[in-house]
Formats: sequence, C-alpha cells, structure tokens
Amino acid sequence: MFDSIKNAVEQAASGNLDPQALEQAAGDHVASIDNDQLAGHLQTAATNLQGQGQGELAQQAMALISQVQSDPQGAKDAVIAFIKNNPQVIAHFAPEFAQGILARL
Repeated sequence: MFDSIKNAVEQAASGNLDPQALEQAAGDHVASIDNDQLAGHLQTAATNLQGQGQGELAQQAMALISQVQSDPQGAKDAVIAFIKNNPQVIAHFAPEFAQGILARL
C-alpha cells in the first residue's frame, strides 16, 4: 500500500494527474475533515515546503491557515484550488492527508 501511495504522490508531483479528478478527490477529502485538522495539515505542508526552499508555496499555505479561522468554507474551497493548481504540494502534507486524497483518485 505504501508503494501505491508513493507512486501516486510522485504522479501528482510530476503533474501527471487529471486536474478534474484531483479537484474532486481533494474536495471530497477536505470536506470530510474538520477545520482544526485542516489547519494542522496546512501547517505541516507549510513547514515542509519552507524546508524544501519553496517559500512562495509555504506562504500560500500559511495564508490558508488564517483563512480557515476567518472563513472556513471559503478556506476549504481555496485549499482545494491550491492543491489542484499545485499538485506537487500533496507530497508536503502529512501522509494521512495525502493518502486521503490519493485514495479517492
């Protein structure tokens, strides 16, 4: 199972996933988790992105954390768009978050 998740993350990172399918999978997964969990997952992604020298994407993830607190539904929509537009970020989320999306593909 780990290998299939790893392969799917690599596909996402390389941009070889159907954007519509990714958007649907991300939407289904993001809708299934609560706002505190979502903020935690975004924090993990932001930290990992920053550590990998991807400051711009890290800043976007941090901005989404703030939005989760002020506009939870709008934030969920923005997280879905963030993942769809930057599929490589899936690799920077915690494994359980990435797995939740990839299992829906």
